[in-house]
Amino acid sequence: MQTGENMKRKVLIVSFLFPPAENIGALRVGKLAKYLPEFGWEPIILTVNKVQDSQQTMPLEIAEPEIKRTPYFTYYSIAAKWLIHDEQISEPNLTQQGGRKKNPWKINANALRWTKGFYSIPIISRWLLDPMGWYSYAVKAGLEIVNKNNIDIIYSSFPPSTSHMIASRLHRQTKIPWVAEFRDPWSMNRYLKETQPFHLFEVFWEKRTLKNCEYIVDVSETLAKVQRKLHSKNTIVIPNGFDEADYSENVPPISKFCITYTGNIIVGKTDPSPLFRALAELNQEKKITPKEIELRFFGNNFQPFSSLIDDYGIKEYVKIFGFVPLKKSIEKQKESTVLLFMSWNDPRGAGTLSGKLHEYIGAGKPILALSLKGGEIYNLLQETGCGVIVNDVSEIKSVLLKWLKEFNDEGKIISFYHPNKDNIKKYTRREQARKLAELFEKVHSNIIE
Repeated sequence: MQTGENMKRKVLIVSFLFPPAENIGALRVGKLAKYLPEFGWEPIILTVNKVQDSQQTMPLEIAEPEIKRTPYFTYYSIAAKWLIHDEQISEPNLTQQGGRKKNPWKINANALRWTKGFYSIPIISRWLLDPMGWYSYAVKAGLEIVNKNNIDIIYSSFPPSTSHMIASRLHRQTKIPWVAEFRDPWSMNRYLKETQPFHLFEVFWEKRTLKNCEYIVDVSETLAKVQRKLHSKNTIVIPNGFDEADYSENVPPISKFCITYTGNIIVGKTDPSPLFRALAELNQEKKITPKEIELRFFGNNFQPFSSLIDDYGIKEYVKIFGFVPLKKSIEKQKESTVLLFMSWNDPRGAGTLSGKLHEYIGAGKPILALSLKGGEIYNLLQETGCGVIVNDVSEIKSVLLKWLKEFNDEGKIISFYHPNKDNIKKYTRREQARKLAELFEKVHSNIIE
């Protein structure tokens, strides 16, 4: 592989999500861009100016001149401006009918609620929420980049779908080889309800968009099998990972047994109830006290948990904090005794392998996972020896008591935590960039197995 500074090939990375946007997708693409130059590939990024409703706190680890940012909009944002009442609207704008004042904004909002069953259909929702308004800006900017640089590969990252749509157009116009990445499934997303005939349309849309890509990259083998079947294309797995450099700082541990969750939740798919009930029963049995054990949540959308915490009577044990940026999140992980991971405990989520789990592995702390046994998450924990999946309340209680005793007696956790350093090394961001660079070389050389 070429590694000389003057011999680097160039890859145009099309990704809606990119630092400083605080998002797990932005983190993955940003880290790949950081390490690709070590393996002979210079990235040029095509992204957006600022992701709406996203904190702008993630470190930028490549030079800003290598990033082209453009405006974008969503159809939802346009509709929202029309539907949401503007406080500056004057009284005369409210029409009189039968002596009653009619607010057209309220009427439109009611109409939107009445049609909720329609616009919540995945393909309709995607057209509304995906940044379709980025397409024209990005295609124009992408062609300018190609004209000014000797681009060897186009690489796009999904979600959103617009990234692949842009890359497909750039490929058609330039004939530059294109590799498409899926961090999540598109039409085959089992988290979303299939509604016919709309699902068939979305499958058609996805297949048509990906028709001319050379290779597909996925984050787990289970999901890669789905892509191979759907697209009949060469598909490889480059999982999520962690950047060792992010975890190099020494962080002193908290003195008491501390369980920490960082990140957001998926309402209806992330359920802490078994853990809450386990804590409640252990408290009632007088086997734990708030002075020796604590459960912390760091993130944006934990409001649904508040009533559960009250229902189980564990307010003294649970603390909910707001958003913290990546650096602070890692500090909170490293100072903890145990890290809590939660995902959908359903066979339909077997292929899900969240980047959050790899972060936890990088933090070097035991992982308590409320998740599906037998899926990709289970396989990763088994391979790395970094934690245990427990969903039954009695199981959770048993593990917590064992860990609490080990923590008090030995100062560390021994059971269910036997980290395999060699296997863990396979999940560093540098290793993922190396695998991606090898794929680029293969595609560039037209040696596709």
